Order: sequence, then structure tokens, then C-alpha cells
Amino acid sequence: MAIKKKGDIMKFKSYLMNLSLLSAVVLVMSGCTDDEFKQNNNIPKGNGIVFGANASYNGGPQTRTEYGDYVTGADGKKSQEIKWLSTDKVDIYSPSSPSLKKVEYGITNVDENQENQAYLLALGDGLQWDRTSSTQSFYAIYPSKESMSNEAVKNVVSFENGVLKGYIPVNQQHTITKDDKGAWIAKPNMNYLYMAAVQKDYTIPAADANDGVSLHFVPLTTTLELTIEGPTEAPIASINVFANNGENIAGYFSCDLTKANTTSESNSNLNCDYGQSATVRDMISISGYYDDGGTQKPLELAAGESITFNVFLLPHADLTNISVRVAGFNTASKTMSLAGVTLHPHQKTCVKLKAPQIAKDGVNNWITGMEDKVLISQLSIPGTANSFSSNYSGTDAEYYKAQTAPFEQQWNAGIRCFELRCPNNDSGTSLDGVQLQCNREDLGITFGQAVDMIWNKVQNSGEFAMIMPAFESNAGRNVVDFANNLNRFFTDHSNYKYVTYGRDLTVGDARGSLMFLARITSEEDGGLTLPYPGQGVFIDQWGSLKDNWARRGYPVANWAQNSSLSNSMEYYMITDNRSAGFVPANMPTKGAVDYMHNTKRADGTNGTAYIQDWARVVKESKNFSLYTSYKYGGWEWGTGTYYNEDYTQYVYWQESLTEKQNDIWSTFELAIEDNNNQQGSTFYINCLDGYYVDDAVELSKKPYIEGRSDSYTNSNGGSSPFGYGNGGVAGNIESFAADINNWFYSEILNYGAENIYGPMNIVILDRVYESGGGSYLPSVIINNNYRFPLITSDDVQGQTVSDASYASGGNVIE
Repeated sequence: MAIKKKGDIMKFKSYLMNLSLLSAVVLVMSGCTDDEFKQNNNIPKGNGIVFGANASYNGGPQTRTEYGDYVTGADGKKSQEIKWLSTDKVDIYSPSSPSLKKVEYGITNVDENQENQAYLLALGDGLQWDRTSSTQSFYAIYPSKESMSNEAVKNVVSFENGVLKGYIPVNQQHTITKDDKGAWIAKPNMNYLYMAAVQKDYTIPAADANDGVSLHFVPLTTTLELTIEGPTEAPIASINVFANNGENIAGYFSCDLTKANTTSESNSNLNCDYGQSATVRDMISISGYYDDGGTQKPLELAAGESITFNVFLLPHADLTNISVRVAGFNTASKTMSLAGVTLHPHQKTCVKLKAPQIAKDGVNNWITGMEDKVLISQLSIPGTANSFSSNYSGTDAEYYKAQTAPFEQQWNAGIRCFELRCPNNDSGTSLDGVQLQCNREDLGITFGQAVDMIWNKVQNSGEFAMIMPAFESNAGRNVVDFANNLNRFFTDHSNYKYVTYGRDLTVGDARGSLMFLARITSEEDGGLTLPYPGQGVFIDQWGSLKDNWARRGYPVANWAQNSSLSNSMEYYMITDNRSAGFVPANMPTKGAVDYMHNTKRADGTNGTAYIQDWARVVKESKNFSLYTSYKYGGWEWGTGTYYNEDYTQYVYWQESLTEKQNDIWSTFELAIEDNNNQQGSTFYINCLDGYYVDDAVELSKKPYIEGRSDSYTNSNGGSSPFGYGNGGVAGNIESFAADINNWFYSEILNYGAENIYGPMNIVILDRVYESGGGSYLPSVIINNNYRFPLITSDDVQGQTVSDASYASGGNVIE
């Protein structure tokens, strides 16, 4: 391909036509302009055939192909530059090459004094001329497989024998920045543009000729250039492009280049086919988040500002009836139909939209827009711990209440899983009139009232809600009583529509329903057998223990008992610990976790749930003082008897924030892998709620030891008890929530181009509406549902072929 002065730019002719809708401008990209490759004494030798590339250098060093500016030629027609950059690579296949049939080539400038010349140079041994024939054919693809930045995409893309098997991901993350003039810039991953060049029956030059081959690249994918103009009322969390007729616009496609003629300006179309799948592929998702000094924030546009996204779609057919959904941050979304717009294969269509005005206090009914056949196991659902605890106003409320936002605000933000903590009913009947509690103090709202508030949101709607009744024991465990009280509640409230989680449950099945996931028994209950639930699911041995040592992988008892203290983590933490500098010897180390719990379902079947949940977290290893004991010091004139300090009892808490983060992330990855592969019926609950051990919060640093109470001498010489039975019931929730929410929020958004997204299932959060990650996380978790192909019931029933990359845990993201 010939060279244009000023660097490495491949130009594509474009034509303008006016559409009535939104004053949209449709720009059609045919082929690139082509100046024939000329012989030049600077052509690199020794690597076989050399191929020319059309380009014109623009600016300093860059790293990948990118779009340039629109320009108007002398003929009045528009064109847009697609820049070749120095690290771009292509694969070229020639079936009659006598040695290697396919070779990876890279862009190179040969001579700085000859800026109008650049070449595709083989990275190793190149293709060779077939001297047994008079002509030879060449088929080229951009990008080369090995140069693709997304490992998951690379694993499913191939170019063999002239046939490209490509993949367009559902999630197409752009890099959003501002230029030096303050304008918003959104750079797509140009790997998904896919370009091809065909040179059929090229005349083989004489053996002594210094000649090369000109390749004319044309785009393969369908491209929608979408410009959104400010101002925005609510920040933009994500943008989705939908094919409303259900056409596949993401996923696999194939193009057989050997069936095409030589590509040129008059022949820029190549026929491509797409692969069938039972996953939902009628949408493309773009994140609206950008990096603001290390913090990911949702996009806001001021009046006069705009931003342009390039969306790549499957190139198999003309696409009409396209819509664009703009999701507000922690609020509602709005969908706009692109009436009258047709997206053509291999071409670009440009559309400008005014940012829809989305109220900041709107309701995020995100489930309503999901397809009915999508499996519940595919969803990422934000939930809250002790959801109604914002009502708590008792002593030291900040150390006990998990939420500061009321239920209404949580619902509007898209929270769809709610934990209701309460004791059993002393009267032995229904839970209906039992008060919800925080710190075992009543919240002024009953279990029945809370469920009714949730029911009023979901009935006759496209949403559903999960409810987690949690047993807050008041006088003894009375576990079976609580289970019976809950079953009586179900019987007394037959007006609700219930649904029970199962592997095959779909969004359509669950709409307008309540789904109960009850946490009743704890490890202390041992082998206690519960009745089957009247509705929903009972989860076994998911109780209120704050440390869960054995489940976390430590070779000790799950909780400490004074009768067998030496088999506990607390034994090492307190035994002989009477110095602030004490460090326990031979402290047990973490092994494999055991977060699997058995479940019972209302239909009489059993299942499993994987639940990562331990609340007490230590930010920095430290010895914390528990109490100080005194001894007789004598008698002083005028003051009487006095006592000196004898010893201080300390407890050593080792840093566990890193462990908590690792457990959260491992659960996130397991949920993705397991649900992508459809293994078993395990549902995942990833708990980010908890608190820090803090000197200012006495109960946070006190270990829980069943049956233990120390006695020490106080400063007045009297005997004082120190019980361990309430250890861990309070803590610094605010600081922990801020740290863990910000961390998880940043990790999710920065998960990276080389990694995988997939179903998170339930993520339980504290302080969801406070600043930073607590405010951002619900929106990020919800938008994860639009980042990958969602498996439907058709796939479970074997009606269509599953997405191969998905089946191997490889939903793809860049």
C-alpha cells in the first residue's frame, strides 16, 4: 500500500448524508485511498516479500492504531484517517508461499528522508515468492492474533487458511480522558475494528526485480460513532447499544477472505457470517467511568461539552431498530430509539444525541430491562447488610448500624437484596410482628412491615427482590422456633408471590416476586436439623460469628470455647500476653478456605451456597489492651489505700485486611468461573460488610470466647469480671466500609484488558450511600450485568450451541 506524506495514516473515503432524526449525520467508510507501492532502494531485504502500507505520520510515538480527524478533500467529500502506529501488526497468508504460509508483519518506516514510504516488515522469516507459478494471492488481517491486547479475545480468535474467526465483545471499554484543551476524548480498543486486505492473483515479479505488494485494507466490522452532547443532569454510569429485533451484534463471526476479490475502493465489502449462541448478544456496553487522579468517577458533561464513542458490531447484516440506553449513576436510565438509522456492515454511521435528562433521584429498575430467559445465576445483584439499621439511634450508633441510607434510597439505587435481622417471636407464632433489630435493640419497624415495603416495590413490576431473614438471637438460640416462625409467616402471607432460587430459574420466572434466602443456624448449632422452608431457601450454618477461623482456612476451631481453648486462635492471641510488644509464637497460618454451605429449598431439594462472610478485620497488626489489674500498694497519709498496676492483659490481632481483600476477590473470581461454566447449583454471596478492630471501640478488640470470664483487681482494689461472650458485636464500621468499598470499586473498574468479567451473584455492602466507593459500588455491580454475554434458559435446555469462550470461563472484556 502506498505512502502518504506526514506519517502512517490509512485514509478511508467517507460520504455524508442527512437524516431527519436528531440531525444525525451518517458517515460511510468504504476503502482506503490507494497510491500504488513504488520500488525503492530502501526496501528492506532478506525477509522475503515486502508489503507496502498506506500511512502518513502524525505526532509523536504512539502505541496502537487509532482514529484520526475527519477531513474534507478537494472533491468536497469527507474522509477519516485511521492511523497506523509503530506497534501495529498484521497477519498475512499466502497459500502458495513455498515455506511459511502465514507470517506476522509489523509497521516500519524505512528512511526518515523518505517519509512518504513505509512498509509491512516480517518480524521473522517472511513469505516467499512461488517461483513455480506466474501469480500469487495474499490475504491479510489486522490485528494479528498475537498482537491483540485482550487475552480472552486472543484465545478465541484465529486466522487460518485465509479464514478469519473473530470476536466482538459485549463490553467495549473506552479510555476516557480530557485533552489539553479540556475536551473529552474516548479512545476505543481498535483491535475490535478488524480490517482485511486481499490481493488476488498478483503477478510475480522477475527474480532480480526489487518489487513488493500493495495491500488495500478495508474495515470489516460495523461501526456506530455515537456522540453524546451535554449537559447531563445525573452522571453517566454506562451506555448500552441494543438491537431491538434481537439480532446478534456481539460475539463470534467469520470471514473467508479466499472467496473475496482484490480489495479496492470499489470493492470494500467482504461477506461475514456470525456464530449462533444461546447467550444474550443483542447489546454492546460501554462504561462511563474515567480516571480522575486515581479515582474512577462517572462521566458528567457540562453545557457545550460532548464525547464520542466508537462502537464495533458484528458485520453480518444491515441493522435497523437500534436503541441507545444511557444509565444514570445510582438512578434511572433512559432509552432512545435511533429511528430511521441503518447500520451497514463494514461501514461507519455517525449519530449525535442530546444527553437524556435523568433525575438524580430516579429509580434504577435495572432488572426490568433484562430478557426473560436470562438465568438468575448470571446476575450481579447489590445487597445491603442489616438493611433497615439506618433507623438505629442507640448509644454509639455509628459502631453498630451497617447502613445510613434508608430503604427507599437503597431501592432507588438498584439494591435488590435486603437483610432483615430479628429475634424469634416469643409467642411462638409468626415473625410478622417481631421488631427488626440492630445491636439487639428494636428499630421501630417489624419484620412484616419491612417485607411489605419491599413487596410494594416488586408486585406487578418487572423487578424482583431477595430477602435474607437473619436470626438475631435474644435468649438462647431457639433456632428451630425461628424457622417455624418464618414458615408461619409464609403461610399467613399467601398474598405475596414467592419464588425459590434454583439453577434453572430465569428473570422472567422471578419478576414481581420475593425470593427468600434465610440465614438461621450458626456453627454453634452443630448438626441441628432444620425443617424445610415453606418458601425460598434455608442456608445452614451461616450465623453471626465474626471471625470464622476454621472456615477462613486456619487449622483451629471455628470459634473459641474456654473448655478447649488451646484449639483456638484466641489461645495464641491472649495466653501470656502481658506486654505491648508481645508477638505470639507458632501462630496458625491460613490454608484452604471452606465457605461452602448446604441449603434446603421449598421444593424439597437441596443445594449449596458459597458465602464469604467474616466481619472483624484488622488494618494493622497490634496488641490491644483488654484490662489492667492492680495490686496492693500500701497506705498514704491523706489518701488512704492505694494500688499499683500489676499487669495489663493484651490481645494480639494480626493484620487481616489483606486476607479479607484476597477472600473477596477469590470469591468474585470463583463466582465468575463457576456460573460461566454452569457447574452445579452453587449460588455466591460475597460479603463486604464488616468493621475494623479499633481501640476506641471496646467490643471490637475483645475476642469472642464461649464460656470464659476473667476476674481482675480494679484500681479501687475490688474484683471485676471481664466476660468474652459479647466480643466482636461492635466495631469501626465507617472506616472499614470506606476502605473496602473504595478498594473493591477501584479493583472492579480497573480489572484490566487482559481479564474476564462475569456474574458476581450477590454482593453485600455496608454504607452504600456514603462518599467514595460506597456511593459508586451499587452502580458498578449493576452495570456488570451488561459487560458479558448472559446465558439463557435455551442454553440449559440444549436448544442452541453455547458460546465456547463463555463455557471456558472466558467472557471477554476490554
